[in-house]
Amino acid sequence: MEKPREWLREKSIAKKVLKESNVVLEVVDARIPLLTRNSVVESLAKERNKSLIVVLNKSDLVPKEFLEQAKGVIEKDFPVVMFSAHKNIGVNQLLEKIKEYAKEKQIVKVGVLGYPNVGKSSIINALKKKKVATTSPKPGMTVGEKLIKLDENIYLIDTPGIITLEYQEDLALKGSYIPDKLPYPADVAIKLIEKIIQNKKEALEDAYKVKIPDDPLQALETIGKKLNYKVSGGEVDYDRTAKKILWDWIKGHIKAYWL
Repeated sequence: MEKPREWLREKSIAKKVLKESNVVLEVVDARIPLLTRNSVVESLAKERNKSLIVVLNKSDLVPKEFLEQAKGVIEKDFPVVMFSAHKNIGVNQLLEKIKEYAKEKQIVKVGVLGYPNVGKSSIINALKKKKVATTSPKPGMTVGEKLIKLDENIYLIDTPGIITLEYQEDLALKGSYIPDKLPYPADVAIKLIEKIIQNKKEALEDAYKVKIPDDPLQALETIGKKLNYKVSGGEVDYDRTAKKILWDWIKGHIKAYWL
């Protein structure tokens, strides 16, 4: 199993963002908040004395009780802000949280880190829309670094740090890898289906309007039949069905969630 080619480049961007910032926003997917947390980033932030805020993005896709539950778990380690870039929820709360750290430091530089597709860029854009000023480097700032002024002494590093320190299959389960690039999409889809059946089986039934069996492979086959995805000879096209399910998961069409 090879790691994605972009891995090294992205690893260096993630490291740079972590190094340059005093405050790190770790963006996680509110549907799978613990799965999209990254222990490496969190321990590095602690080690290097960076303040870290966990941003629960896509919070419009899950019920309020689930959000509160996730927040309760994560808050034992780090402050949490519930966010939805799509519905413009949480921008002010996030800015307020960042401002708390700004009281202690002369200049605060905010970096944004997270897995692919958790919504890092949309969070950067949401913050940028709030207050934008192009900046000239101040003391302690790297020349050539793209910084956005958010407040008197708060600057946003205008580059998301992308975490891809994992195999493609693991990233795909997080909704962080393009299904079409997977060598064995059916294997990944079966793992995802298994997780959804354990936690919120009705999400699959609602998405595909079909009764879903408890066995993940049979569930994949049932969905393939319902979608009429077939290979010549009339058998279900497992790979095509798997890619469709993985894309639907990425796009939020399957309304499942778990801690």
